[in-house]
Amino acid sequence: MMNRSKPTLEVLGIKIFRLIFTLFLIALICVEPQSSKAQSIGGVDLKSIKVDDLTDEQILGLIRQAEERGLTQAGVEELARQRGVSESEITKLRRRVEALRIGLGKEGIGVEPKRNSRRTTQITTDNDVFGSLAGDEAPDLTEEQKRIFGFDLFQKENLTFAPNLNLPTPVDYQLGPGDELIVDLWGATQQFLSFEVTTEGTIRPDNLGPIYVNGLSIEQAEKKIVDRLAQIYSGLKSNGDQVSTIFSQVSLGNIRTIHVDVIGDVTKPSLYALPSLATVYTALHAAGGPTEDGTFREIRIVRDNKLLSTIDVYAYLTEGIRSGDQRLKNGDVIIVRPFKVRVELEGEVKRPGLYELKSGEKFKDLLNYGGGFSNSAFQALVTVKRNGEREREIIDVEADEFESFEPKDGDLIEVSGILDRFSNRVIIDGAVFREGEYQLTDGLTLKQLIEKADGLRGDAFMTRATIYRTNEDFSQATIPVDLTQLMDANIPDIPLLREDVVRISSIYDLREEHFVQITGEVLEGGVYPFFNQMTVQDLIVLSGGLKESASGALIEISRRNKDSSVNSTAEILTFSIDEDLSLRSEDRERILQPFDQVYIRKSPGYTIQEQVTIEGEVLAPGQYTIRKKDERISDLLNRAGQLTPYAYPRGAILIRKTEFSDAKSNDEISQEYLQQLRQKVLGDESELKNISQVRLIERLDKIENRVNADTDNDRVGSQFKKDLIEDITERDSLIENIVIQEEEPVAIDLDKILESPGSKYDLIVRPGDVISIPGKLETVRVAGEVTSPLNVRFDASYSFKDYIYQSGGFLQNAKRGRSYVQYPNGERKGVRRFLWFKKYPKVEPGSTIFVSRKPERGGMSAQAWIGIGSGLATIGLVVVQAIRLTN
Repeated sequence: MMNRSKPTLEVLGIKIFRLIFTLFLIALICVEPQSSKAQSIGGVDLKSIKVDDLTDEQILGLIRQAEERGLTQAGVEELARQRGVSESEITKLRRRVEALRIGLGKEGIGVEPKRNSRRTTQITTDNDVFGSLAGDEAPDLTEEQKRIFGFDLFQKENLTFAPNLNLPTPVDYQLGPGDELIVDLWGATQQFLSFEVTTEGTIRPDNLGPIYVNGLSIEQAEKKIVDRLAQIYSGLKSNGDQVSTIFSQVSLGNIRTIHVDVIGDVTKPSLYALPSLATVYTALHAAGGPTEDGTFREIRIVRDNKLLSTIDVYAYLTEGIRSGDQRLKNGDVIIVRPFKVRVELEGEVKRPGLYELKSGEKFKDLLNYGGGFSNSAFQALVTVKRNGEREREIIDVEADEFESFEPKDGDLIEVSGILDRFSNRVIIDGAVFREGEYQLTDGLTLKQLIEKADGLRGDAFMTRATIYRTNEDFSQATIPVDLTQLMDANIPDIPLLREDVVRISSIYDLREEHFVQITGEVLEGGVYPFFNQMTVQDLIVLSGGLKESASGALIEISRRNKDSSVNSTAEILTFSIDEDLSLRSEDRERILQPFDQVYIRKSPGYTIQEQVTIEGEVLAPGQYTIRKKDERISDLLNRAGQLTPYAYPRGAILIRKTEFSDAKSNDEISQEYLQQLRQKVLGDESELKNISQVRLIERLDKIENRVNADTDNDRVGSQFKKDLIEDITERDSLIENIVIQEEEPVAIDLDKILESPGSKYDLIVRPGDVISIPGKLETVRVAGEVTSPLNVRFDASYSFKDYIYQSGGFLQNAKRGRSYVQYPNGERKGVRRFLWFKKYPKVEPGSTIFVSRKPERGGMSAQAWIGIGSGLATIGLVVVQAIRLTN
């Protein structure tokens, strides 16, 4: 029994041991994350921290985690010390945080301290040590805040009044706990020592006792530190004939942080942590400056429960002098009380707004704060609106009272502008050489004013000039003057008064502007200015000369009819042009009159070459010029050598331009030919051109962009037909899908044309026509609603239906009665009906059979059936009622 129970107890013991070990592991797993969490912030293990290996993002995460846990910067450093972090790593971390705080980034962080380095400190509060990293912008100012003089001074982010830490330490700076002293030794030894002043005011060098430096200046501390270090480094001081072999320098490194209270009417009253070199302006900027009710003129600094000084911010705003500004000490209190006197200055001053005044300050001081009068201010008098005991009152302050008048709280001081008028001005305009405004001198007369304006122009209307005079009651009077009599001294000169306006009209102002017009067969038709003694030849020269088409034509002059007794609307004068484009001697000197319209007619029958194209199976295809207006297709075929043996006359087609084609006028065609000539001359590779070629290029350059009125006879009619077709297409819903083309085929019967030249089948050709004669055709195309659209070999024995069957027959939705055949010449023939019989058109080689589709019909909706039923029921009811009435 004993031997049997022993293994059982051993097994039980092993199981208990395993259970306890398992519970221990579970407890260890649960506790370890909490322990590691306590030793890490922001995912960084404080125990094994290496600041140089941390990125900026990890530093920022450390800052945010610390803020969430309510830790200050000192708390983070203390936590790091408890986890065994070295002081060097803590110092590096502090510098990294401060560098990020001022936005230096990686370039200014993570490096060893340099000699004479100086700590950079950002202004923060105890409640938010890292708040300066938030990047909050200054809030937008209200309209009232913008009007308060100096209010935005402490709202600007780029003007922080932060102390410059890169300057030498001030002579009166006193060391205190938290300051860092840098001791640099060189010479016989190289040492770079850093000491932080403890809370007891001492520093502790290695192998030496504490050195008390609290309250000492840098110079005093240096002497004391060197004396103590000389106990270790004997070369620091000379001894008799032995000169010193070690040199030293003591400087201030990181400066301490002080705490200052900013209270009263400030934007953010609080206790602020500031660098020990901070001033009152630094603290005011940290607190956001005074509020709308806070004073800018009497800001108090209290130290050790005593008033140290007062600050007037206006001295800095106007003169750049920080009067009363003090370097702050730990425990200082800055108080901003409500303002006492604030007045409003508006109107013609350089800086209108709300200003705070101290006791005894006058309007002259207020004007100085406002930047002085503007250049359009009325400086002899200002108006003050003041709040009385029961009602408001107005006070006029004259210029001699500016230095004695003392504004009161709530005053509104208005500076008005000078009057918008002149005390000694006269004006002359019109037909003089120098129009404008002139000074009214004593005894100035009209004739003298004209002489000041450099006299009358040649186009002055001498019969009458007008003086417009403004009376004292602002009514106006006119004084007419005969300038001819005035300038000849036949009438007395007229004295001028203030604001007189002299108006001397031009003869051209009093009549319609004269011009002449020339149109027709000239190079540059249009409207031209009229000149005295202007002839028809002068006008033709101005218009660039005559065109070749004007040869032998008539010139017609249309002249305005000035005789009211004659029953005519215009006087018409005609004369002709010689063959050399010159006028006859008597017509050349014909004098034009204003508003004459000259028409240069085109020579009858004159036209430029117009072409027709013949292509296909003719002996000489190509372009042919139309030689007469009634030339027909047969005439052109004779010129082309007639048809070849392979021609298929039944398939010939005529393609003709429609009204919608972009056809060019004769002038445009001539311009194209000239530009082609210009390009050819310019394209000559030879750099040496004779004088005739150079002159030709110059002439072609002048006419490159010339635009003339179109004088073709049928252009207006063609445009009208085009507009009419477009209008019908837009209005008629039945032809809304019509396709308007620039070219359309014209069906012709070439066999009949060749059999009967000049018959009705033989059409007259038009410019741009294309006559296409195909070769022999051997297929028929079947398209549309058939089973298999294709090309079928032509067979004279086949009928229309035979070709349909060759393509698989009609589809179910085919509309057989609307089928048609299009022949090669463009002619179409459809299926004819007579009762129940259908006659299908004949099919020829090259034809195309089109089978139309039945229109799609949608099924009737339930509403439609209900409507039909309702209509039938109504009709039935009407019929029943009618039958009853008849019975």
